[in-house]
Amino acid sequence: MAKKTIAVEKWDFQPLTPEHWTDFETLFGPNGACTGCWCAWFLMTNREFKETRKEGHKQLMRDLVDEGVEPGLIAYADGVPAGWVALAPRERYKRLATSKQLGAVDDKPVWVIPCFFIHRDFRRQGMMTRLLTAAIAYARSKGVETLEAFPLDVEGKMSSIQMYTGKSSVFYELGFKEVVRRDYRPIVRLEL
Repeated sequence: MAKKTIAVEKWDFQPLTPEHWTDFETLFGPNGACTGCWCAWFLMTNREFKETRKEGHKQLMRDLVDEGVEPGLIAYADGVPAGWVALAPRERYKRLATSKQLGAVDDKPVWVIPCFFIHRDFRRQGMMTRLLTAAIAYARSKGVETLEAFPLDVEGKMSSIQMYTGKSSVFYELGFKEVVRRDYRPIVRLEL
């Protein structure tokens, strides 16, 4: 049986700030989505991530938000938290500094879009395109010159957890270009 599409009259996208923290908690649920990640995977080294567990992942995000950092955008469907996209300067993501596959392409300053999370009620309805479009607009408003991501080339069905870095076709549709491919993973950029 096909999933029923939820009709949405108004979409809104807001940066994660202290005022929106409870919406972030609601969206990610009691377990922090994606098995307790709380979107901290790229913000920590592998060792830090393993040692702090989901409570530490959530606390890291909370601390960033309380310090005035806006680590991403929440999508609202008629006021209901429906999706998330993370974006920040590459330097903020510790895991990327040591990654052979996702390490820097060059020394150009870039902002990275490493993660998406879409509530199950809003999947397969174009939400990733909406989130990415909002992230592009947000980056422009912050004076960002280059956005970078490392989405997956997806053919056929794939679990939502596996697609947390995004689907490459969505990035290409919005003007991103592949700048390098490492193994199976494209690294794409958009000049703003």
